[in-house]
Amino acid sequence: MFKRTEKHITDSEAIRNLPHNRKEAFFDLLKNRKMTMFVLSCYVFMFFIPLAVDLFLFNYLESMAIASGKSEDLFSWVFYSMAIMVPCMMIGFLGFAGAFYVAKKMVWQDGISVAVDFFNGIKDNWKRAVLNGLLFGLFLFGLVVGGSYLYIYSPASPIWCGVGIGALILLFLVFGMVVALNLTQDVYYSNGIFATLKNSFCFLGLLNWKVIVLFILSTGAVFTLCCFNMITLAIGMFLFAILNSVVIILYTLISHSAFDKYINKEHYPDMVGKGLYKKLEDKEA
Repeated sequence: MFKRTEKHITDSEAIRNLPHNRKEAFFDLLKNRKMTMFVLSCYVFMFFIPLAVDLFLFNYLESMAIASGKSEDLFSWVFYSMAIMVPCMMIGFLGFAGAFYVAKKMVWQDGISVAVDFFNGIKDNWKRAVLNGLLFGLFLFGLVVGGSYLYIYSPASPIWCGVGIGALILLFLVFGMVVALNLTQDVYYSNGIFATLKNSFCFLGLLNWKVIVLFILSTGAVFTLCCFNMITLAIGMFLFAILNSVVIILYTLISHSAFDKYINKEHYPDMVGKGLYKKLEDKEA
């Protein structure tokens, strides 16, 4: 009897120590799973090494074209760099498939093996990951190549050049955030491609400022650093290599909050608040 009582107290204390909301869940993971998140970041970065090589090589060639004053060479190197970037991005997104799967289990307070669960996530979701990488890569290609063309070859029409670049930035922002929301859904639900896209656009409208701020502070910041020179590119790659899992956890927590409110509450009530204290408390009641 004593052993049973002792175990009951231990279980109750464990339940009370669970985070009560998504904000607490994030800081709980930062406090207690720092090494797990660092290892996860390294796993993701391994898949982005081809992209890093592409960016460093062509950044050097583009800087040489700028130094020589040959705008034709500059645009050619930008075009080739971004063309190679698209398949590299598709490879990189395989890492995201594994990482978002691990992140889901982490915020659910499930036991994980980073290596096993990471590659299980890739095995289960590699097709969607490649498709999302293609979509993201194409819109990034359009932004950089289209923006470079307008900037280099349209100096006589600065207003229309600005409007065109602004439109390209807006398209990239919208579809970049949609892709991020796709990734959180792909490891959670078994929807068709178009249903996932539709849901992502809906969630983007519902979550707007949270996703916009996170996207700008993460993807936007890294992308901006990669556009200047070799030093800022190295800084951007370093920050991405060690912090990508933090951003993945944040996207996961924000998305799960929306899933609970707009989908799970009606269709999957057992999934509402999974990993939080209130969820387990309700089950006991």
